[in-house]
Amino acid sequence: MRKFVIHSLFAAVLAVTVTTTAACNQGDPNALETHVKKLDDAEARAEAFKQLERIVSGIATDPEDTRRAEFAEKVLPKFEELYSEDDVAPYREQMLNMAMAMKRPEAVGMWKKALEIDGSAEGHKQALLALQGIRESKAEAAAETIIAQFTKLTESPSKDMSEGQEGALRYEMARTLGELKAKAAVAPLIAALGQSEETQPKVVYKAAIDALGQIGDPEAVSVLISVQFSVADSPGTQSIGERAVRALGAIGEPAVPKLVETMEGKNTKVNELAAEKNVPVQIVQQSAVRILGVIGSSKATEAIVAYMPQKDCAGDEPVDLAALEESEEGFDQSAAVGLRAFSANSLGFIGDPAAVAALCNCRNATHNPGDLWEIISALGRIGGDEAFACMEKIMATGFYDPEEAVNSDFKYQVRWEGARWMILAAPPSKAAAAKAAIDTNEDNVKAEIEKLGWGVGIGVLESCKEDVACYEKILLDSSKGWFEREVAAFNFARMSKPGDIEAAGKLAKAFKTRDPEARINIAWLSARVAGGTPCQECSDALEAVMNAEELTKDANMQGAWLTARQAMAKMTSGGSGGE
Repeated sequence: MRKFVIHSLFAAVLAVTVTTTAACNQGDPNALETHVKKLDDAEARAEAFKQLERIVSGIATDPEDTRRAEFAEKVLPKFEELYSEDDVAPYREQMLNMAMAMKRPEAVGMWKKALEIDGSAEGHKQALLALQGIRESKAEAAAETIIAQFTKLTESPSKDMSEGQEGALRYEMARTLGELKAKAAVAPLIAALGQSEETQPKVVYKAAIDALGQIGDPEAVSVLISVQFSVADSPGTQSIGERAVRALGAIGEPAVPKLVETMEGKNTKVNELAAEKNVPVQIVQQSAVRILGVIGSSKATEAIVAYMPQKDCAGDEPVDLAALEESEEGFDQSAAVGLRAFSANSLGFIGDPAAVAALCNCRNATHNPGDLWEIISALGRIGGDEAFACMEKIMATGFYDPEEAVNSDFKYQVRWEGARWMILAAPPSKAAAAKAAIDTNEDNVKAEIEKLGWGVGIGVLESCKEDVACYEKILLDSSKGWFEREVAAFNFARMSKPGDIEAAGKLAKAFKTRDPEARINIAWLSARVAGGTPCQECSDALEAVMNAEELTKDANMQGAWLTARQAMAKMTSGGSGGE
């Protein structure tokens, strides 16, 4: 009996040992290496991939999970080894999706293989997955392969013209090269902007333009000026022309010399191209003026002031317009209004006090809202003692020509609406003077100013004085009125040092205000304070507001969206930006 019990116990122990050994041979089901070992076994491969996907789905929910590094070390080398094998083809998308979820640049070897375009639908989809993974992991080592494939498709686009997905690969490649800020991609991207519209969809031009702006290489300046006129596109905030403006703004100061040359009508290549497209040279020049304002470099101030028509400008003194028109040069004041408006607008966004004298001297040239309003806006943006002194004069004597205004009742509209810009131009020490300029005005002007509520802006100056923290508090207080926050934004920005990313971010967070003009100024001020220093946080803040309003877009906000996107391009580019 005792012998039987011993044998029974031995058999039980042996059974447990065998079972445990078998379990060990199976491996830990939650260990990556357990399933990597089975990838070479054709019969076990499907289940191995399924289990790896299960594990990856758990890791992907936590960006800090240490198993991401383990995945890169133990799994990705095997994926790269197997990827090109024919019998693994059904699992390629699974491998690409897992690599993308892990966001590890170590997958670059496999991604490079996926970018070998074969023209098949499967290859097309896999290349797109690879590009997304490269972007999300910032795998810079993939840039050379992407450039090579992008160049091939540009020269021979047939493999990228599938119905319904025309240009998708080139679009994603250009987009990826931009996000990687791949300097080596500049020449291929420039070449893409010169391709025929028959074989290259609009989206490819747009992606190439965006990428050149993100990379920020001055080599792209000439083609970015030209593409506005060489490739037709419907107008809009995301048009080819607007993207080129943003890209040039992102490249920044290095683009100024070529743009000045274009503004002066000396860019022969662009002029010839414009003539081929039946675009007047004046339109080309005005485009250059506008872009110089977007860049915001004071290195363009002198040239724009020289370009701005001033023969009919004499400050307080009258000008013999008839004599000017009869002179040999035949001065055309109606044309001057438009050119002066463009110039003043750009000078305001450049914000250089050196432009104030010329702007102020032209305040009585026409009394036409077309150029006078832009002069007033520019003085408000530039600000400071000299600009404020000019605004005081406009508040005291300015008027719109009744023939140019809606009717005679709006003769002094320039004063009641201009009071806003006077307050924005005013240093805190001029709060009392701003109040006096309003209080000593005509009764109807004072009444309109009271309706518009500009007085609260003076209140901000009076309460905050030189206290930057006070302006910051009002700026970030969403319960305050939009004009209070706008006045706070200007003073907070003027008291901040260029390159102060923290201050730029606070301005960007205040972008969501009710007034379109205030939004324009706040987006502009954010980029101005950032200077040439990248500020992804600033860009994200502006983008968040626009995304939140995507389904309820107000047409009145178009100018604000344009300015915000220009600011974002400057704050996320590889170029030098403005000042």
